[in-house]
Amino acid sequence: MIGKLRKRLQGGHVLRYHTRPEISHGQTVADHTCRVLTIATTLWPDISREAILYILYHDVAESELGDLPATTKWNYPKLAEAYKQAEMKYETLIDVPIMFKQLSGEEKNIVKMADMLELVLHCKRQLQMGNELAFEVYMNGVNYLKDNFANCDEYEPVKTILEELANAR
Repeated sequence: MIGKLRKRLQGGHVLRYHTRPEISHGQTVADHTCRVLTIATTLWPDISREAILYILYHDVAESELGDLPATTKWNYPKLAEAYKQAEMKYETLIDVPIMFKQLSGEEKNIVKMADMLELVLHCKRQLQMGNELAFEVYMNGVNYLKDNFANCDEYEPVKTILEELANAR
């Protein structure tokens, strides 16, 4: 039992943005996961227990596989699919309680939006601290949210936040 627990906890120590260290500001997967959970439970207070559990464990496999950047997944779909298969294998090995495929379509949208919104908010904070190098990643996140979720019912709170961010200094 301790082995599974240790492996689940290891994922939290992974540093995010390893290919863009100039914007990481030392953010770990644990930091990111806490913020994704906060976003999801604040914007969608009726989020299911299953979606919350998925968010809790969604990046645990990165302790074994590393943090594959979103742009790499977008630009290399075959690599993204192989990575997804490896993630699922690792999650099964350590008995992660819920996998993405088990969520409803609405829950999948919420999880993906909360995950990407955390990136957007992280980069906005970097921009507000004067780190102009975060702008490209910030815009990638904003555009991803708009391009993939603007027609979803669950998008409304994200739209509101993106509008507020666009007007914030």
